[in-house]
Amino acid sequence: MSGWRGIKVRNADGRTGKITSDYEGFLHRALSIEVDGGGSDYIQLNSDAKDSGSLAWEWWCAEFDGPSGPGAWLVLGDHNPPREAPSSAV
Repeated sequence: MSGWRGIKVRNADGRTGKITSDYEGFLHRALSIEVDGGGSDYIQLNSDAKDSGSLAWEWWCAEFDGPSGPGAWLVLGDHNPPREAPSSAV
């Protein structure tokens, strides 16, 4: 993946949206999420520490090839509680 901009996201609370900003800093990536219907959210992916920001976001990985088929929703950030398996439901 060359960048996070434009990736579809969804939250466990029912919100959906897309990543509109992908800033690469020293040992981290800052992702801004534009929520459909208004609002925004933020996730920071850290290479030297636990990720931070809002919880319960997932991102749509079209290239994922697993038992649920091509494409899957994957947890966005290692600061989220673990899930049993990726979801392929769009």
